[in-house]
Amino acid sequence: MMKRRDILKGGLAAGALALLPRSQAQGAPSQDGPSLGRRYRNLIVFVYDGFSWEDYAIAQAYARRRQGRVLALERLLARYPNGLINTYSLTSYVTESSAAGNAFSCGVKTVNGGLAIHADGTPLKPFFAAAKEAGKAVGLVTTTTVTHATPGSFVVSNPDRNAEERIAEQYLEFGAEVYLGGGDHFFNPAKRKDGKDLYAAFAAKGYGVVRTPEELARSNATRLLGVFSDSHVPYEVDRRFQGLGVPSLKEMVQAALPRLAAHRGGFVLQVEAGRIDHANHLNDAGTTLWDVLAADEALELLTAFVDRNPDTLLIVVSDHATGVGGLYGAGRSYLESSMGLDLLEPQRASFEHMLRVLGQAPEASQVKEAFRAMKGVALEDPEAERVVRAIRERAYWPEGVRHGVQPANTLAWAMAQRNAQRPDRPNIGYGSGQHTASPVMLLLYGQGLRFLQLGLLDNTHVFRLMGEALGLRYQNPAMSEEEALEILKARPQGTRHPEDVLA
Repeated sequence: MMKRRDILKGGLAAGALALLPRSQAQGAPSQDGPSLGRRYRNLIVFVYDGFSWEDYAIAQAYARRRQGRVLALERLLARYPNGLINTYSLTSYVTESSAAGNAFSCGVKTVNGGLAIHADGTPLKPFFAAAKEAGKAVGLVTTTTVTHATPGSFVVSNPDRNAEERIAEQYLEFGAEVYLGGGDHFFNPAKRKDGKDLYAAFAAKGYGVVRTPEELARSNATRLLGVFSDSHVPYEVDRRFQGLGVPSLKEMVQAALPRLAAHRGGFVLQVEAGRIDHANHLNDAGTTLWDVLAADEALELLTAFVDRNPDTLLIVVSDHATGVGGLYGAGRSYLESSMGLDLLEPQRASFEHMLRVLGQAPEASQVKEAFRAMKGVALEDPEAERVVRAIRERAYWPEGVRHGVQPANTLAWAMAQRNAQRPDRPNIGYGSGQHTASPVMLLLYGQGLRFLQLGLLDNTHVFRLMGEALGLRYQNPAMSEEEALEILKARPQGTRHPEDVLA
């Protein structure tokens, strides 16, 4: 066993400079921390991927100021048990979605990059797999590819979260009742590297296969595979204002709930607002906002279901924060700060959509028109030229976030606030397009929980709460940080590690 002083001295290619805090929840569920005190028949886990408290503050303020309403999330936070979770993974203070999902689903810390698996290849049992064995129906609904890290971590084990073609096959083998999201590339025989027709394979197993919102609405299949885009489901801002023909997160949840609720043994459902994370990687504040608002619409639907079905527990949780774009103060005594929210209203497209429209070789005039029409921002000529260079030549700015998502981070730089006294552009700033180490949200909604106190927990405690809710208690093997670092150190230099991911 490598000693701590050797790890500190060596530094290790994995980037460890000090051992991370020990988790109370590694291995067997700890007796520390809050207890639900009751059982439930159904479980819904709603993951706001990449969602920080700054995202919440901006959406809360926008809903109040521009829409004259209070977020469903705000109402729940005001009245029901909520707290914070630490997010670090086994060998890094900054997690990514697979390690965070594994903590929720398996109850132990893992190295970034794999699904329900340790760095030495030891597979773990995801919670939804245990629920299925106990007779529960299973559903996954997401705005990412349906085979993405967060939904995948709840049902399958795979050493590489990016092996989405294989994960699609594992979904077929697993046999959940509902899969809804994006990812045509991983099911379509014309796009898969091996030419397999996963759509036909799912249909042969009794799934209704749907590809459009209209097909989703018409389908009466009891088991459902819905794949609505080549990659991730388009952002809500593009669905809403650019007329892209995909279902909203709420519409997908509406399709999933009755199918799962009809199951005699109860169900487990994971819903993921996954593109909040992606928009924050892009530093795209208006796009983040609309995906948070779309998540809130789905949350309204889910809470109404819980109200009608009090044997259901709803867990709302973020897996990590991304980008953390804060609404910064402006003007004397910050009195002009709220005006920045008004400047989000003209935003009608994501950077992703803008870049698709602009193509590979835009002119500065086209860039200026795209920002005017889609972001409500009038770029100066030098700013437009810098965007042109970023797209054509990969000459990115700012250099400090080169390893975020480019050229989108340069587009974000181009529309940054210029007037400190009175916002001429949204006064929302980003330091990077990467994940952060900050604690994030955990919220419980269900009967008999009003006076439960959560406080600050480890993310692995979600596993314990889910197990207690359904009466499923089991233990996955834990790995120490020292063991994981030895394995990472032994990997050949230059090998592409599965942990080398952003989302």
